[in-house]
Amino acid sequence: MNTHVIDITKYRTVQHPLDLVVTPEIVDVKMEERAVYYPDGYGNIVSDPDRKGIHRVGGDTAVNIVGKNSYSIEGGQYSDLYRCMTNVLKNSGVDCNGIKVRSDVTPDGALGYISMTLPEYTIEVANGDESQFQISGRTSFNGIWPTVLQIGAIRIICTNTQAFVENFSMYKAKHTPSFDISHAQRKLQKALEDYRAEGERWKRWTKNDISDREAFNVFALAAKCKVALTTSMSVSVQDLINDKENYSEVSRNQSLMYLWGQYKKEIKTLGRTHWAAYNAMTHWSTHMPIQRKTSKNNIISARVNREVSVRSAAKEMLAA
Repeated sequence: MNTHVIDITKYRTVQHPLDLVVTPEIVDVKMEERAVYYPDGYGNIVSDPDRKGIHRVGGDTAVNIVGKNSYSIEGGQYSDLYRCMTNVLKNSGVDCNGIKVRSDVTPDGALGYISMTLPEYTIEVANGDESQFQISGRTSFNGIWPTVLQIGAIRIICTNTQAFVENFSMYKAKHTPSFDISHAQRKLQKALEDYRAEGERWKRWTKNDISDREAFNVFALAAKCKVALTTSMSVSVQDLINDKENYSEVSRNQSLMYLWGQYKKEIKTLGRTHWAAYNAMTHWSTHMPIQRKTSKNNIISARVNREVSVRSAAKEMLAA
């Protein structure tokens, strides 16, 4: 009796790395539309025929009040954003091996983001100092953000999220239902080219020297400290910090003081360079706790605003 061995491995469907990832918790957050009620002035509570409220399922407070026909959350859930992002990656042919997915959402469901880091696209900026390509998507139900898909990176040593100097947005739409996946796919190759170009910029920054006062002014721009920016460059950093009579705004600016303290740590290994200044800023935008007494619903928004500040300061005062 002859035995015929069949290699069944070639008949198996190879799973995409994204199919092996644990689905992020944000996809379980659901938003819904509810009627809006108001007192009619005659002791009755009536339904508003022209407006509706957007709520997190299970939540009590509306995150947005919109026109009855001006907005629909159909197809616009966080799960839809995740599906769009995975489809873009799957159909673009990029190498997703080892992909890492993170997400965060405000308690009321108003704001949320998803990030996907691709270790196969790693750039060594300096010896042992690596950054990895990252795609992030964010959307909102309170109207603060449109749906945005953009690229960035993460510095492995300290897990800082790195904002690109050139704000390369792969896609922007009013909301997820209008998200054009094929358009985003076409832009992904350009995104990878931009990532490599940004990596070359970072490498140059490791060799670009910067004085303490110049670095301090970079931080002052990111932290929005006008006094430091308008004071003569002949005034030292220590005088700006210590002279409470003339420059009280400087030492009171908690973000600026955090940036300066982080920079002094960075220069121990990176030297007084643009790269050290940039990493002090990305550390601030990624890791500094929100100082003001603000609700958890504002934290995500504050971090995005910091990232914008980092990009603006780097573009104006570091780009080379």
